[in-house]
Formats: sequence, C-alpha cells, structure tokens
Amino acid sequence: MAAALPLFGAFILGLGARRWLQRHISILFRLQLAGGIGVLSVLAGWSFDVSVRNVAAIGVLLVAQMTSVAIAARVFRRRTDGPLLAFWMIGNPTFWTAPVAAATLGAEAAVFIIAYDMLTQARIAVVVRFLRANAPKSQSARTALADYAPSIGAVSGLLIGLVLPAPDVVDHIVAALGIVMAGVGFLLLGVSWPRGRWTGKPQILMTLRALALHLTIVPAILAAATLAGVDLPGAVWLLALGPIPTSVVSFAQVYGYSPRTAATGLAISITVAIVLLPLSLMLAG
Repeated sequence: MAAALPLFGAFILGLGARRWLQRHISILFRLQLAGGIGVLSVLAGWSFDVSVRNVAAIGVLLVAQMTSVAIAARVFRRRTDGPLLAFWMIGNPTFWTAPVAAATLGAEAAVFIIAYDMLTQARIAVVVRFLRANAPKSQSARTALADYAPSIGAVSGLLIGLVLPAPDVVDHIVAALGIVMAGVGFLLLGVSWPRGRWTGKPQILMTLRALALHLTIVPAILAAATLAGVDLPGAVWLLALGPIPTSVVSFAQVYGYSPRTAATGLAISITVAIVLLPLSLMLAG
C-alpha cells in the first residue's frame, strides 16, 4: 500500500491538470517514451547481467507474454479495440511491478523487472506496430521514432555494455529512474483519463473477458516452467498477476481507440492486482 500511494497521488495530480494538458497528450506521451523511458532503456541494457539464469528467465517470460498477446489478438480480432486488448497482455512491468517489487522484494527484484521490460522492447515494438497499423486515428510517420525509442535505447545500451561494463551505481540509477517513470506514467494516466462517465456494462464485460486471458495464460506458462525446474525470479509473479499496462489509456487517446474501454480495464485490473498481491508475494517466496 505504501508503494501505491505516491502513484495514486501522481494520478490525482494528472486529473487535476487534465483540463490544461489533455490537448497536449500526444506530445507529452511521446516525450515520456523518447525521453524518460528511452534513457531508462539505455541504462537497463547497459547494466544487464548476461547470465544463464537471467537469460532463461527472460526467455520464459517473453514466450509466455507473446503467446498471450497472440491468443488475445486472435480472440478479439473482430473488435475495433482488438489491438488495444492484445496490448493488455504484456502486463505492467515498469509502472506497477518495479515499484511494488522494490518495496516488497528489494532493489534487485525491481532491477530485473526493469531490465526485462527494457531488453525485450522488441515485444513492445511488435505490439505498437500492431496498434499503429490498426489505429482508428491515422499516425504520422514522423512519430514512429518516438514510439520505438525504448526499443532502440535497449539495444543501444546492451551493445554499449558489451564494450564498456557498467559501473555498479547504474543498477541503483535504473531502479530509481524506474520509480520516477512510474510516477510520470500515472501522472499521464490522470491527464489521459476520459471525462464524464468512463465506464459501462459493455466495457466491464469486455474487460472481464480480456482479464481472464491476462491472468491465466502467463501464470500457467510460468507455473509449467517452474515445475520443469526453471529458476524464475520471484518478481515474475508480481508481473503475471499484476494489472494491465498503465499506458493503455494514453495509447487509446493517442491512437483513437476507446478510452472508456482502456480506463475500465485498467481500473478493474488494478483492483484485482491489489486483491491478488498476497498470492503474488507468496508465489514470489
């Protein structure tokens, strides 16, 4: 709860500033991607410990999440918001799992999650490409560089690390910057939040269907890997049983998908994540 309060405060601040900032949400969102998240990607890639255990854990988690994305894209292919619902399946690494992991499991757990999120930005690039290609609101080619900046940054940082090992202090910078970006993400969430009534029965029913996929496919694959003897960091359970990405509401606003569907999904998924947090921590050991 202590870890969630600052994030909630940032969200409330964003709601308060929504009247003045919502018209600039596309610029603010891409500044966050190309600036803060881009820098975080470079640092995470630079400081990543390339070990058999870490690579294996990242591989299992990546396969689990992309399987979930593929299934969701297939299940919701006839819906206008289908690409947005598929995006839900990548979970919420940086804006939820990292701060909660830092508060409950320690900085090392948070660094692993941030490194996973940054080093596997190719998965985000694939889903963002899917979102852009099917977006109800056409996207300028000039915005692509900002949208893909985290992916470019992660690869750049990894290449730098192969030539120049990162100092130990970079790990602490990654953890701290990850928490700062979580706050910025919730601030932009407040700015992006739809005005007036933001939910309804259709949105709730669709959210329940999508969350059923989100909370079953990835945990099932992680459980199978654990039973097979793969040594997974405990933080993966915070991600698997956590909420959908905070950025779904911003993506919905920027790309022209339904902000009401995105807002409903995020609100319900955060509530469910809080309820499941004791189970997540138990599985995390």
